[in-house]
Amino acid sequence: MKATLYEQAKDVERMDEKLRDLNSSNQIDVIELQRNLFQRYEENPVFYDAMQDRISIGDSLSELAQINKSGKRFFPRRKNKSHNERIEQIGELISNPHYLKTHGILIPDNFVGGIALVAACAYGVSNLVMPYLMGEVDPNIDPAEIQNRMESMKTVMPAFMTLVMGPFFGTGMQLQRSGSLPVGEAKYLDEKVQEFYK
Repeated sequence: MKATLYEQAKDVERMDEKLRDLNSSNQIDVIELQRNLFQRYEENPVFYDAMQDRISIGDSLSELAQINKSGKRFFPRRKNKSHNERIEQIGELISNPHYLKTHGILIPDNFVGGIALVAACAYGVSNLVMPYLMGEVDPNIDPAEIQNRMESMKTVMPAFMTLVMGPFFGTGMQLQRSGSLPVGEAKYLDEKVQEFYK
């Protein structure tokens, strides 16, 4: 995986520190090396916007993160191609916030979607296994009574399974959407953009 612009810029600084610690006669021009690095990313739309003072990298990140605000993150999201492209573009500059991507409403990458998946599986499985769970039927019981019991079990068992397992599975699915925003990395790059392009 290719290193981000932030990682490359920090590597230059670390290399300079190591050379200073070794008291090496070889010194590097950190500013010039970083300036050359930044020039390679001028085609990146997020970086270009920051260079042109349209929107900083930090503000672009905050704008993309709006998709995870309040209760929205617990529900399915429609796939948004332009949003996902912007995530990829900012991922070239800073640690990729891949958890902000939109995958579509049928992908269970959220709490509600996880519960819905458990419910669908529970209802499907209960219809298949209910006859085996009922065991042998007493021949003295009215067939209508047996049918009523089976129908009620086909409703109660999946509802119980969904109630018990759904929140755990939903929480597990929701973890795919969690992560900390690389705000510090964005701020560092914004400072460098100001230094090199203003």
